[in-house]
Amino acid sequence: MFKHPFLSGFTLLELMIVMLIIGIGLMTVTPRLAQKSVGGDDRLEFFDRLLKDHLERAKELGRPISFTGFKGSANIITHDGEHEEIPDTSSVQEAKVNEYETKGEEYAVRVYPDGLCDYFEITTKDGAVIEVIPLLMRTRYKDAEEDEK
Repeated sequence: MFKHPFLSGFTLLELMIVMLIIGIGLMTVTPRLAQKSVGGDDRLEFFDRLLKDHLERAKELGRPISFTGFKGSANIITHDGEHEEIPDTSSVQEAKVNEYETKGEEYAVRVYPDGLCDYFEITTKDGAVIEVIPLLMRTRYKDAEEDEK
């Protein structure tokens, strides 16, 4: 029996719809895969974990707790008295807590049981400025352009 050559296969519209669906799927999945394969920044992950751990402990105790850092080193003392070191950092040059430059060599950041923390900026020896977003309890690198505004 004779078969018409145009009756088999997909139409251009069907192919375009499938391509659109695949493209949307890739756009949503690719950033997550790239972040996991490349990995995050160790310093930011360190502070995010530190804030999360202190938040859990503050909720358990029902009161604010703090961690303490020291200028001229990368050392942090947690609420429980454990010593930790900021990864990939030889030392902290400057520290601001709640917009004020800290005096002396010590700086302390409070974490509150209601899910907030003090605003802080830490400048490392290599010039990176790490700041916290208190409402999100997450850290990021502060852009130099933001300082100029």
